[in-house]
Amino acid sequence: MTFEGCDGTGKSTQISLLVRRLEDLGYRVFATREPGGTPVGEAIRSLLLDARGPERTALAEALLYAASRAELVRKVLVPALHENQFVVVERFTDSTLVYQGIAGGVPIEEIEQINRIATGGLSPDLTILLDADDLSEIDQRIRSERAKDKIESRGRAYQARVRDGYRTLARRFPERIKVVLSSGTPDEVSDQVLSLVLAGAKEVFTREGG
Repeated sequence: MTFEGCDGTGKSTQISLLVRRLEDLGYRVFATREPGGTPVGEAIRSLLLDARGPERTALAEALLYAASRAELVRKVLVPALHENQFVVVERFTDSTLVYQGIAGGVPIEEIEQINRIATGGLSPDLTILLDADDLSEIDQRIRSERAKDKIESRGRAYQARVRDGYRTLARRFPERIKVVLSSGTPDEVSDQVLSLVLAGAKEVFTREGG
């Protein structure tokens, strides 16, 4: 499963809470992030997110994310799935569709082709989309925790396109993408996330005969 959403909506916090709660229920859980999760991926992450890094086209950015994803899928995600672990990833293909496609201007058909090559066809069973109506609130949250990275520094108009892009994907894939408002306390949000994850896990296990 994957977590998606605008920067500052609490994805890392919710993943940490979910991992702990799933392990308490007896699941074997593996969590990682994109870009990253491998030595190549972490090097690409540093290049992409460094606020002082060079400017680049949205297409070049999409290809860099895809390179990190290709390493992660083949060296980390597929082996973890073969070990029957519950795999949780912070960001995946939806991020590229939204940030570099819908918000960045790369044709969606090109992004989808890049994603297919990078993932080898691997796709999430469930995606939790952490959504926020107030962009100023999440902007303040980021500022209070750390300096903004390269992507976060692109301004309110870009971030609004990102938020609207995620909502578009949620309407396009309602069976996979479940929207959870990031307002409320972390524990309140976590309760909603856990309920959706357990319902989704039950459905997947039933479908696969587990």
